[in-house]
Amino acid sequence: MLKSLTIKNFILLKEATLNFTKGFNVLCGETGAGKSIIIKALDSVLGAKINKEVILNKDLPCYIEATFENNGVETIISREISSQSKFRLNGILSSADEIKELRESLVDIHSQHQTYSYIQPKNHIYLLDNYIIKKSPEFFELLKSYKENYLEFKEIEKKLNALRENLENNEREIDFLQFQLKELDDAAIQENEEEELKEELNILSNTQELKEGSYSSYYALYGDNQSIVEALGKIKYTISSLAELDKNLIEANTALCDAFENLKETANYLRDYSSGLELNPMRLDELNERISLIQKLKRKYGTNLDEERDNIASKLELLTRSDNNIEILEENYNLLLSTLEMLSESISEYRKRFSNELSTLIVKKLKNLELKEAKFEIAIKEVSKNELGIDNVEFMISTNKNQGLAPLSRVASGGEISRVMLALKTIFALIDKVQTVVFDEIDTGISGITSSSVANSILELASMSQIICITHQPIICAKADNFIWITKTHDNDTNIKIEILDDLKRLEALAQLASGEITQETIDFAKTLVK
Repeated sequence: MLKSLTIKNFILLKEATLNFTKGFNVLCGETGAGKSIIIKALDSVLGAKINKEVILNKDLPCYIEATFENNGVETIISREISSQSKFRLNGILSSADEIKELRESLVDIHSQHQTYSYIQPKNHIYLLDNYIIKKSPEFFELLKSYKENYLEFKEIEKKLNALRENLENNEREIDFLQFQLKELDDAAIQENEEEELKEELNILSNTQELKEGSYSSYYALYGDNQSIVEALGKIKYTISSLAELDKNLIEANTALCDAFENLKETANYLRDYSSGLELNPMRLDELNERISLIQKLKRKYGTNLDEERDNIASKLELLTRSDNNIEILEENYNLLLSTLEMLSESISEYRKRFSNELSTLIVKKLKNLELKEAKFEIAIKEVSKNELGIDNVEFMISTNKNQGLAPLSRVASGGEISRVMLALKTIFALIDKVQTVVFDEIDTGISGITSSSVANSILELASMSQIICITHQPIICAKADNFIWITKTHDNDTNIKIEILDDLKRLEALAQLASGEITQETIDFAKTLVK
């Protein structure tokens, strides 16, 4: 059960701690006092999506902590909201998914939004299935198997449709792909070939300039008696003689010798390079044509010709064996179709059998909630196969003696819907054995003797699960084991005050709820409610 809830810097709450008890806890106060903020805080600490707008003082983080107790063992869940959310489970950082999974066994919060969701026919099949799963685990395995097979079935169906649609165009597509593949294979473009060709083209295009420049450089270095090498040789000879006289010139002599040899080698290389260059107009044309072909193919297929060639080959392979693919896929398709038909029939049988059981339970609960003439039926109609099976499920209700069954979404009043929701929640809570059930104004649209019946139904549920209920009904509040009174204060700024009422203050609160004022007469009325 929920033992306590601490809230700091959340919406209008600066700081508050609420202590809850076993049995029936009621949150009460004037409309707009902030009761739903408490439920929103509990929802948030249990993993609900929330934004930074809930932070009251933007300079401080928001903090919410919920303490649960089960058989003497405490579980503490906390959430800090600032630039990001941090969840902790018993002080250790945890993920939102882990908290949400834990929430399933701790708390079931029934809000006005959930009431709206329950009314929608599209959700009725999920409610029925959830009931069946709790009663028969084998049904869960059936659903799981059906969904897995259905997803595979739809995937194969999609592939088949695509293949059949393209079958007529396959021959033309195959011819085109074969042409493209042959074009690329005939070209036989090598890796880095374009760069290498451009480099060779650059040399051939400038052969005359390269030949003349390299030869003139050779001649200047080593071409005649006035060349640089000749002059350097004389200098080398002189320094070599002097080095015999002064060892300090040995290093200079060595450097000159090295330079002399290097220049000779360079000069010889330039001579050979120049003589090796020849004008070759034919090769020049070949280079231009080859580069032009490569650039044309790149414009056509993209810069990575190898990758595109592989893509074309893959498409061609796929198309050339598409007939075999269709045959194999059709075989798998028919096999899955047969499996789905068998599974969907079994699922439908479960739904029909348990729909009667659930309907009977709901009618019994509705009669206890002052809908004495209520009839309730879960209508199941066969529809085309879909991800949920072959059933359309819709809740049908009649609340008057001579009234025929009609869809819940169209005929039930606000008070009737509240009682249907309470009946469903009571049934599901008993099956799920959830520790804490929260009702956010489950009593909407009811009053008088019906309120008393609702209170008794909640008390019945409170004997098995902890109940936390937001209500304005004094008859329901009077039944509470723990009465929490919430008011909005306006001192320097707006804030929320939370108070657990003792017996005397409880009578005053009930008197105020009943008539809007506290008098001896309304206090006496409150006493009768408590008794």
